Amino acid sequence: MAKTFTHLDDTIAAISTPSGHGGIGIVRISGKEALAIADRIFIGKKGGTPSQFKSFTVHLGNIVDPPEVGPHAPEIIDEVLLTVMRGPHSYTTEDIVEISSHGGSVSLRTILNLALRFNARLAEPGEFTKRAFLNGRIDLVQAEAVLDIIQSKTDAFLKVSTHQLKGELSTELDHIRSGLMAVYTEIEALVNFPEDELSAASLDAIRDNIAGQARNVTELLASSEHGKILREGIKIVIAGRPNVGKSSLLNALLKQPRAIVSEIAGTTRDTIEENAQIQGIPYQLIDTAGILEPRDVIEEQAVERSHRYIQAADLVLFLFDINQSIAKDDLVLTEQFARQNLIVILNKSDLDHNIDKEKVQALFPGKKILEISTLHKDSVPVLEQEIFANIWHETTMDTHGVLVSNLRHIESLRKCGQALERAGKIFAEGLSLEFISEEIKEAVRHLDYITGRDLDEDLLETIFSRFCIGK
Repeated sequence: MAKTFTHLDDTIAAISTPSGHGGIGIVRISGKEALAIADRIFIGKKGGTPSQFKSFTVHLGNIVDPPEVGPHAPEIIDEVLLTVMRGPHSYTTEDIVEISSHGGSVSLRTILNLALRFNARLAEPGEFTKRAFLNGRIDLVQAEAVLDIIQSKTDAFLKVSTHQLKGELSTELDHIRSGLMAVYTEIEALVNFPEDELSAASLDAIRDNIAGQARNVTELLASSEHGKILREGIKIVIAGRPNVGKSSLLNALLKQPRAIVSEIAGTTRDTIEENAQIQGIPYQLIDTAGILEPRDVIEEQAVERSHRYIQAADLVLFLFDINQSIAKDDLVLTEQFARQNLIVILNKSDLDHNIDKEKVQALFPGKKILEISTLHKDSVPVLEQEIFANIWHETTMDTHGVLVSNLRHIESLRKCGQALERAGKIFAEGLSLEFISEEIKEAVRHLDYITGRDLDEDLLETIFSRFCIGK
């Protein structure tokens, strides 16, 4: 596979830490010239050159700009720590040099430019990880897990991504693939040697193996609902008529005073969006304007925007004021939420209860109704647990198993499952085994598309273009 890609023999370099000022910054160099380049620009405090250093050792010294001609002494750029990692036991399987300097942007750029001057080229986005993939150290699932780890928004998704980097999903996929290839090999033998008698036991074994692998694919797909939630998060919209406490609830869930709270109805004239998490689930929390009769163009746009958010929400928190009876505005909003996933909240439970709870329940048959007070924060954890249960459909989160979270993986698994379903129908209809063989090949092809055994260069470039340059 690697033969279809160019520039794999180049030595590449990049800054591998975020831009800006920091305690340290890292310039990474990978390729056959990495050690030779380091020899040109590094002078160790205890002598020796990087090409003489043992693998996985760290050395204190100076990065210098050597004079091109003449007897002038090299100019010291920065005092650094230089780490040597020799291939094939490195991230890319190539020789790698990492230079840890002081984290100023000028120092890092100067060191990088020195490496580029001495025969390295600037790495493309994700090229270090791409080389690890192309050189066979990791598969594509693990490569994508690297990006997921970098972009993780919660501890829960970090754990899921770490499991995938360790190869747990790859192992499951390889298990399914091996089972299917065993069936394919057996069918091909039967087709190519028709003189061999096909026993009922052999047919049963083929059918059972196909069905078993189809169940394995279904189980992986079943995990994708949770996986997608952890990767993408959910949209939670807070809705209700004016002055029922929507902004107070936003502040309580965020645990900070993000929205202005006032007794004046209509204080929130536009949507407010914030990101946070509940028990490991990332979410976008949207406080909508409670205005039903806009007074000006700005409020018209706010109402229109609120409607769009409500329609796109994964969950709506619909608030009533428990201190007041159900109003006409409540009924108007209720009609808008008829098909929404929602939790009904009776807010201001610290005040007198003047609302007709039975009527509220009748308006929302089968929906969860909670009484809370945003002024008393002890009721907020109860709401958070209810939100978690509504989205996760379980009382606790377990991230120890394999969770499929990548949309590319999910789509390929679906196509794999569809191919196996067609194979099962062909078997039941008693058609030729050759048709079953073709469907199994199709199923295996979709599995290989996930792990990178079957992948075109354009898609590979698309995947790695999402990485930062230094990874």
